[in-house]
Amino acid sequence: MQGLLDGSRIAVFHDDSGALAAPTAASAVAVYVRGEGDWSEGKRHSFSLTQGAGLSELREQMQTLAANLGDCRIVVGAEDHGAPYGVLDKMGFYICMMDRFEAEALEGVRKGVLAAVQQATRPQCGMLPTSRPREIAPGRFFLDMCEAKLTDPLFTARESILVFVETAPFEQLQIKCDHEPRWLPSFALVTGLEMEKEELESGLMLVTVRQPADRNADALLGQKWFDGTGCSCG
Repeated sequence: MQGLLDGSRIAVFHDDSGALAAPTAASAVAVYVRGEGDWSEGKRHSFSLTQGAGLSELREQMQTLAANLGDCRIVVGAEDHGAPYGVLDKMGFYICMMDRFEAEALEGVRKGVLAAVQQATRPQCGMLPTSRPREIAPGRFFLDMCEAKLTDPLFTARESILVFVETAPFEQLQIKCDHEPRWLPSFALVTGLEMEKEELESGLMLVTVRQPADRNADALLGQKWFDGTGCSCG
């Protein structure tokens, strides 16, 4: 698993012109290999997502891509907050979004990912229990992000919400916030959760995430959603 452990291989989405592309606009994925002080293209794979594909087909296409990439687990592409990156994130990929592609920038991507992995392995004190969703009725939970940000210096919405989804059966989770977490719509799409937003008189927002009517409260229980290794390269 050398490509995963030392970041020696990085996959990049390209369009027909060879420019950096988001997964939805890509026609190929090139794997770049780290050499003696530089990066060079190794193998190139044809890649094209089916327009209008459902989540199941999208997962199958991403699984095919993962098989082609082997132990390469770092991907670079243009900005896109749709489902493809969410699926790749769930599959264990480290995703870096950039404005344009230059092979020279891959060393910075590599260092950023390795630093994130190293940070995630350090002991964490963890957030306060009050910064996690609390049950207000059977199967119904509430998280006040505004209060958590004020009282808990270690609070992050991603950790609070995703660890909750991993460990607690729930029918509905309501989140009071000044703005919705930008990753939440993609996560809801990938997991099949229903999501709606309501503006409160205070100017804050109430985001409601719920299980579909035909799904059990423990449908997502035990699956790994939070890994603490976000990458913000580029």
